[in-house]
Amino acid sequence: MQIRIGLENNIENRSLAWALDFPGCFAYGMDEAEALISLPRALLQYEVWIKDHSASPWVQFSDMDMRVVERFTTFRLGADYLPAPEGQGYEINAWFIDDWRPLSAEEVSQGLKIFHWQREELLAGLDTLDPEILTRDRPGQRWNILGIAKHIANAELWYLSRMNLTDMTYQDLLDEPQSRLSQTKALIDQIFPNFADQVKVVGIEGEFWSFRKVLRRTLWHQRDHIEHIKDLAFNHS
Repeated sequence: MQIRIGLENNIENRSLAWALDFPGCFAYGMDEAEALISLPRALLQYEVWIKDHSASPWVQFSDMDMRVVERFTTFRLGADYLPAPEGQGYEINAWFIDDWRPLSAEEVSQGLKIFHWQREELLAGLDTLDPEILTRDRPGQRWNILGIAKHIANAELWYLSRMNLTDMTYQDLLDEPQSRLSQTKALIDQIFPNFADQVKVVGIEGEFWSFRKVLRRTLWHQRDHIEHIKDLAFNHS
């Protein structure tokens, strides 16, 4: 099976390998080589995870033929839309030619299933972890775990706003993390089905967005922070 890969370099000083035909599956590395070495394991974990959640899984990886088909290097723009130093300005993340490709109804359906399974995993963690762990501040971390949960919802609203898909604003979001996550989940359930077979590309603040990119980054972001929460909960004192 051919696995088409998009490489995103210089994202938080790392490389990110995206499995372009399998939204929600990706791997990090300190450079391209390390990200590519890590991706086969991520694909197999992705396959097992989907099989654990579905009686009708749609992935089965064998004889993986890994092909890097695109590369993108992230960069930053300042308020004047000129290049900004590292750590300043707005980060422009990967836009792949593949992001132009319209989503099929089947891809949207599968993407929503993955989103829901991720969300169940996230909420289960928030419900079962000790409240002290959820609210503990840790050195070098921008947020505690409840802050990360709020950030996930904020990002979901932001992704939708890139293509003017909602009138909801940050001021409309509830303060309690689970309630905030419920708000953005309801938006995604309402809006994502409309992505099927639609070609629309929007340029905003120096960055291109499409329905495929919104889906790709929504699934990546939620999974990325689920793993972040696991790390904080179980690997940090």
